[in-house]
Amino acid sequence: MKKFLQLSVLFLFASFYGQSISYYRYIYVPGEFSDVKANRYGLNTLLREKLKQKKFTVVAGDKTQWPEEARLNPCDVLTAGLRDTSSMFKNKVTIDFTDCNNKTVAALEGKSAIKEFEPGMHEALEMAAKLIAASSPVKQNIAVKTQSAESVSIKATTVQKANSETENKAEIFSNGNLMLNRIFISDSQFILANPNNSTPYAIFKASTKKEVYRVQLQDGTQTLGYLENGKIVVEIPNADGSFRKEIFEGK
Repeated sequence: MKKFLQLSVLFLFASFYGQSISYYRYIYVPGEFSDVKANRYGLNTLLREKLKQKKFTVVAGDKTQWPEEARLNPCDVLTAGLRDTSSMFKNKVTIDFTDCNNKTVAALEGKSAIKEFEPGMHEALEMAAKLIAASSPVKQNIAVKTQSAESVSIKATTVQKANSETENKAEIFSNGNLMLNRIFISDSQFILANPNNSTPYAIFKASTKKEVYRVQLQDGTQTLGYLENGKIVVEIPNADGSFRKEIFEGK
């Protein structure tokens, strides 16, 4: 049972990351990747083709040549990178997607059992690309981080609207330190928000499993959450790759 749950979590993570990429229309693919090994076997060209098949607009080269919308809204553009993460026995590649603040949105790995390098690397890239959902863009409310800025300001207009229009429907939850409002945005989505902050603590979107949610934290980290005996449990990632539970109880 434990192994089944672990596999379910991995599947939901991959699904959530792939869906997050789909929120963008434009993806920048550089002429050469920083990982020199990833520049072999025509992987750059293949990646462009796979992204176009997913309905993304692939941009490259000088930004002055980008479509006007991408030039004026750089935070609506993801940057794709590619790494050769092969082991001794398997050909593997990882596609990295970063936003305008160089924050990782997703890192998707594909593997191949083909031992020959070129066909194996091609298949690995195709497997990684299968995790990407088709482009269904939404406006990215992300401010570009500058050296003079003390922090990145992420405007969450949905939180402001929800706080003003549905305050009477909010439920209060606490983990002992934070007092947050649970506000339902729709039947399949709710947020935990501090009424004194326009940025939500966490955004919850329903997964295909009952009472299990895809969660985006305030700093952009993507994780999982679930309901348990009336409590809201969020899996918080640690620096070493492990997770801890943050438990919110209703008040």
